[in-house]
Amino acid sequence: MLRLEDALWKLEKYEDELLSNTILYNQLPLKNFDEQKNFIINRLKEMNLTNIKEDDEGNVYVSFVNDDASPAALVFTTIDEIQDPLVERFARVLKGKIEGLKIVSSSLKVAALLTLIKFLHSEKVDLRKNVFFLFLNQARKNKFLSLGEFLQENMKSLDYAIKVNGINLGDLGHRSLGKYVYKLKFYSRDSIHKTSKSPSTLEILYRITSNLKENADMEGTSISILKLDKFEYNTEVILEIKSEGDQDLETISENLRSTVTELAERYNLKIKLNLLSYIPTTFIPKDHPLIEQIREIQNNLNIKTKLVPLDKDEALIIKSGIPAVSLGIAKGEILDGSEYFERDGVMKGLNQILMVVDNVTTENFAEEEIGQDIIGEEKD
Repeated sequence: MLRLEDALWKLEKYEDELLSNTILYNQLPLKNFDEQKNFIINRLKEMNLTNIKEDDEGNVYVSFVNDDASPAALVFTTIDEIQDPLVERFARVLKGKIEGLKIVSSSLKVAALLTLIKFLHSEKVDLRKNVFFLFLNQARKNKFLSLGEFLQENMKSLDYAIKVNGINLGDLGHRSLGKYVYKLKFYSRDSIHKTSKSPSTLEILYRITSNLKENADMEGTSISILKLDKFEYNTEVILEIKSEGDQDLETISENLRSTVTELAERYNLKIKLNLLSYIPTTFIPKDHPLIEQIREIQNNLNIKTKLVPLDKDEALIIKSGIPAVSLGIAKGEILDGSEYFERDGVMKGLNQILMVVDNVTTENFAEEEIGQDIIGEEKD
């Protein structure tokens, strides 16, 4: 068995296979729900692994256990539901980069986990930490069932979790976005179009969002219209507000309520405002030992750390009491209708994951609270 530091130089020779698997996975016909999962299982079987497991929800995972009495790190990514036809997912190999719809958001991260597993197994690498590599099957209707199934079976044996994202290298997710969803109902026979008596619904919406931007700190916050339906006597609008901080979210929501009241009185309108749902932020603090150790490892690899929001998967893990973060592994961009990642830096991204698993110590994790918002401003 080789220690990681003695084997890392061999990681580069797996780059071509990583790129090949990325392209092949991206161009699966996807004629049935199990096609992506079967691709992963077949690749794992080709490695002659003896510990491939699949649970009832279609999650696939492999473990590397050196000490049965010690907890493990969870390194995972998702098998995503993809509805885009094959012709739109055609991958193009360009100079220095690979481009194609879903190539970053879906395929690269799966190929990355396969590469990490093959490297550790083929090179007989001895990690200091037990580790689960999980392909979380979300190509299903209820996406949270798959994660819940895995956590129910394995939560007691996990120290922390890392979700592998395609981009961007240096991104370190530690906080989910809080969210308010409101329904605004404008009562008027023809409320979409402007009349001589009052502005149109669209003008009112513009004034509402403009007022929120003028009277609230919008950094890390977004406001979007999810739905607009016109009926005979009213118009319904679903408005979503997201923010990285619960305090900012509450301030903006208060501004929304006061703005709606003020505009209704000014133009003699009847506007009904209902809160449909509220999801608080979930996070681990910036000074949590896991965050601090990852930042140190990134610094040693000359990777510039950028703190970014978490996805729902990591937030759910944090709510279960396990520290969780996300890490990007490549430089690239997700554009409207296309995606690309640069070949340069991908293997450094994988190196980063291995270094984190091998070097993070967890002795003082239990002393840190997670999932509770902080009163006052956080400092970088």
